Amino acid sequence: MLLSLSGNCLAQDSLQLRPFFQKKNAPKNKIFAKDSVYFRVGIDAIGLGQAFFTPKIAVHINSDIAFRNKNLFVAEYTWARRQEKQLASYQSQGAIVRVGWLHNFLYKQSKDDVFGMGIRIANAWINEEIEATIKNSLFGNEPVFFKQNLQATWIEFNMELKARIWKNLLVGYCLRYQFRPALRGEEFFKPYSIPSVGRTTRNNWGFQYGIWYKF
Repeated sequence: MLLSLSGNCLAQDSLQLRPFFQKKNAPKNKIFAKDSVYFRVGIDAIGLGQAFFTPKIAVHINSDIAFRNKNLFVAEYTWARRQEKQLASYQSQGAIVRVGWLHNFLYKQSKDDVFGMGIRIANAWINEEIEATIKNSLFGNEPVFFKQNLQATWIEFNMELKARIWKNLLVGYCLRYQFRPALRGEEFFKPYSIPSVGRTTRNNWGFQYGIWYKF
């Protein structure tokens, strides 16, 4: 009888002490859990389409990596060219890199759709050329040619909307407000524009409509 009572007491004590000695499972990191990290890549349709109607073209690639579809870290690359010919022939060509962050307000409602706002910093490498003919009654016509290579940096605010239309395909737009760029480099003439962005002497608006694929 005494042995049975002592055995019961030991069993109860071991049950009470067991939680203290059991190794607790570490909580899973929800940020890096399965299906919580997404990668999207897209291309702008307006920049490509305008080449059929205007002397401009822009190849704009947009990518982002999203954590729980809440915080998006964005990287973009643009190659653009602009040509004009009136009294003189003008050509501007450039490459633009943008990096930044976007907060998605729809992360609780959808793991695919995006409606967000954010900020980005951009840097552009610009090549400008002007070719003209100066008319002179004494010496005749004289062709002139100017060329310069500059860099420009600016900050922009962004608003984006992406909506899934079929499986992993999304369509949407990006609206930009781009602050006046800071120019660097040796200027041989007054810089006129940054291709696909706008004039170098003011703030510029930008709009792109594209298609994305989510991995």
